[in-house]
Amino acid sequence: MKALILAAGIGKRLNVNLPKILLKIGKKTLLERHYENLLNFGIKEIGLVVGYKSNYLVKFINKIDKEKKIKIFKNLKYKEGSIVSLVCAKSFFQKKGDLILMDGDVLYDKKILKKLISTKEKNSLLLDKKIEPGDEPVKVCIKNNKVCDFGKIIDSDFDFQGESVGFFKFSRDAAFMLLNESKKIMKNNKNAMYEDAIQKIIKDKKIFIAFENITNLPWIEIDFKKDLQLAKKNILKKINE
Repeated sequence: MKALILAAGIGKRLNVNLPKILLKIGKKTLLERHYENLLNFGIKEIGLVVGYKSNYLVKFINKIDKEKKIKIFKNLKYKEGSIVSLVCAKSFFQKKGDLILMDGDVLYDKKILKKLISTKEKNSLLLDKKIEPGDEPVKVCIKNNKVCDFGKIIDSDFDFQGESVGFFKFSRDAAFMLLNESKKIMKNNKNAMYEDAIQKIIKDKKIFIAFENITNLPWIEIDFKKDLQLAKKNILKKINE
């Protein structure tokens, strides 16, 4: 099993002068938390897509990654959509084993990652039933206990929905399918998000994606200043309990 972390974006809405994955929450950066959690769960191959202020990230990685577990992929077009970041790491998909795909800007309880890594399902994502209304959350729609739609804008009929954490598990075959779909979408729209490719393979029923319910486990995606404040004042305490 291998893990690919996407961390190339600017984070314009947060307005910080460094890559979001280098945000320090408590005593550790988000990157350190990802790195330690993945190694503790036995994942030894880690890919990291960098872009905005990548020199900061590379220096930091060289400092913490003594065992040289992290393979760096540079996205020079980081101002474009996250789908470009995923395609930048195409050589990483050649490595053996299942793929854990992760957004880099998430603070989370390690039980959340464990649930995804230990699932017996070939392909799975994480779902939190506590979802705020509006277009901002990435929605996971469930019909007959299967993921039937996925994305910020959805149009499918569903039994219930939740919010995506931004972590996914794909079999090697499914990961290649995602990569190929991403390449197709990117040809027409370099500002697309990688979630668009996931939505396409779900709606085309090319693969079955299961879900792991992580409702009531603490996590937060850090997009806005209020998210960062909540991460430091609330979520961190729950993670440390």
